Amino acid sequence: MRRVGALVAMMIVLSGCGHQVTGLNGTGNNIVQSGQSLFRFEVVGVPDYSQYQYLIVVNAHGDGVVPIANGTNSNYKEWSFSWLVAGGPGYVNPPVLTQYFLDTSQQSTVGHINITYATGTVTFTPLSANGTVNGFDIRFNRCIVDQPSPINPNPGQPTPAPSPHPVGQSCPPYFYLPSTTWTINIFSVTSDAQGNPVAVDSLGNGPADTSYPGFTFDTAGQVNDQVYRKPAGYATAQQPAAQIAGFEAWSQP
Repeated sequence: MRRVGALVAMMIVLSGCGHQVTGLNGTGNNIVQSGQSLFRFEVVGVPDYSQYQYLIVVNAHGDGVVPIANGTNSNYKEWSFSWLVAGGPGYVNPPVLTQYFLDTSQQSTVGHINITYATGTVTFTPLSANGTVNGFDIRFNRCIVDQPSPINPNPGQPTPAPSPHPVGQSCPPYFYLPSTTWTINIFSVTSDAQGNPVAVDSLGNGPADTSYPGFTFDTAGQVNDQVYRKPAGYATAQQPAAQIAGFEAWSQP
């Protein structure tokens, strides 16, 4: 995968047909069940899913390194998995879940694959209708992101069928993710004149800020609405629909 390929790949996985997704908006403490996490992506204006894509990138290596849009942090090696939300006029596609893994057969050494998750393991909730928060929630069972690498670690031997962590069990402990501590960055993404995806904002000072310390929390503990607000004065996108306001997380061990 080329350096520009990661964001490109995440754009092309989206279906051209969308559907409306609705749900209840939980608030307060303990709004997720055991084994679940909830991510809240907040923008200044009402999200525009036909013009922008909204990306949550998680580093689950436990080293605290922040995922950044252009992948200069070790050529995307700090991207463990991501959620991508987009759609069309008046519609939102279901969140796309992507796994990133070492791939020594490729020059870049990092590959990606979309993860198909079962109905009921992910809940997507638009928030703009409540009049107080612009953005969305993604609530998910953490076992769906505990995935083995699809690359055979023993060249010359038959490739074993991947065995993801069984959903319904506790995650953590994880079978495959190296750490319970996750470091997160989020991006709004648009397309340039040639149709190539371009990150336009992040939690930091612009889309490729390497000084942003990251949003880090431990999935082994209880997290009741951990919040990061983008500091005033940071560089941001021109359109309110692309201006990132902040990120929140809830989690139950």
